[in-house]
Amino acid sequence: MRLARNIRRNSARWVAALVLGGVALGAQAQQFKPLETLTDGHALTTDAQDRIYVMDTVFMHMTESRVHVFDGKTGRFLGMIPTSFNGHMQLSNDGKKIYTMTTYHERVTRGKRTDVVEIWDADGLTFEKEIILPNNRVQGLNYRNMFRQTTDGKFIILQNATPAISVAVVDVEKGEHVEEITAVAGCWSVNPLPNRPRSFMTVCGDGTLLTIDLDENGKVASQHRSERMFSVQDDPVFIAQAMVNNKAHYVSFYGTMYTADFNGDKVSFEPSWSLLDEQDRAAGWTPGGYNLLAADEGNERLYVLMHSGGAEGTHKSPAEEIWVYDLPTKKRIARVPGMGILSISVDEPGKRLLGIDGGNVHIFDISGDTPTLIRTIENAGEAALQVEPHVVMKNGG
Repeated sequence: MRLARNIRRNSARWVAALVLGGVALGAQAQQFKPLETLTDGHALTTDAQDRIYVMDTVFMHMTESRVHVFDGKTGRFLGMIPTSFNGHMQLSNDGKKIYTMTTYHERVTRGKRTDVVEIWDADGLTFEKEIILPNNRVQGLNYRNMFRQTTDGKFIILQNATPAISVAVVDVEKGEHVEEITAVAGCWSVNPLPNRPRSFMTVCGDGTLLTIDLDENGKVASQHRSERMFSVQDDPVFIAQAMVNNKAHYVSFYGTMYTADFNGDKVSFEPSWSLLDEQDRAAGWTPGGYNLLAADEGNERLYVLMHSGGAEGTHKSPAEEIWVYDLPTKKRIARVPGMGILSISVDEPGKRLLGIDGGNVHIFDISGDTPTLIRTIENAGEAALQVEPHVVMKNGG
């Protein structure tokens, strides 16, 4: 009986305390009103044209990947696009749309799977439509050449892996998945050719390059496999490539530069050359990173992420230095601190080099021979491996 009375007495005290607390909170809520109301659908201001896009895969919660948008001049955060599980992004050639590729599961981490390409308005950061894909799009990190578009902007091309390899073709205007190309089996990556409206090439497991030409309907019109460009066993290349004057530049794990010339009807190869001198080799300098190559096409300069003490398994190591090469002479003209950068890109010729170290964006002025750090946008992502400028392609749209 005494225990029951104590329980009733304590319960009454707790009820009284909760009532008084609720009254206090209510009074406090009347004093403090929200500072702003969250809305969407507002277009970015006209002075926010110098944008930078950070594709953040957020490793620890990959169902919440997202694209962060920043003002490249001020570093100001402008907005975000959600990309669900393991999202990929690219800007449309005309700069008006943002294309994303992602996967939704019915119960977030399980349940029915739906793969889609989504189209977003680049000025309003608002969703426009989705295009349903077969459920075999690549589930991989944000290498730039997993998700691209043809030079004329008519088709989006993307890597499939189940792990069987194919390439999906999406007709942007029709809003439909129109073809699955299986001729690319044994090859990896999709790289559009700037001098051809609906063509792409891919790197194959036997050291060759495969070129695919599409017709008006997105079907394979023709294909051509090159001679062997590199030795898969002795000198494997990164799939990242830098295009200058319709020539694709690939670097090997050991610092050899391979150049494929697409100016003719069929691909031809220039003599390979090394990024390294004897002193570099003695120190073990090797390339490393994810999107580790970038080209300033107007000035014919190549930027490469490098680290010393390279060994088996260090090919994704962050940059200790960034090396700059003059392509016509094949000479290194500068080397600057790498700041732990993992991926790079170049916007307009002679303007800026963008680098992402996983979390921070480092912006360099490249108007001179030696890149000069302008600013760093801190905390631009949690686990970001791709940074892109807002560039309208000269032959896009």
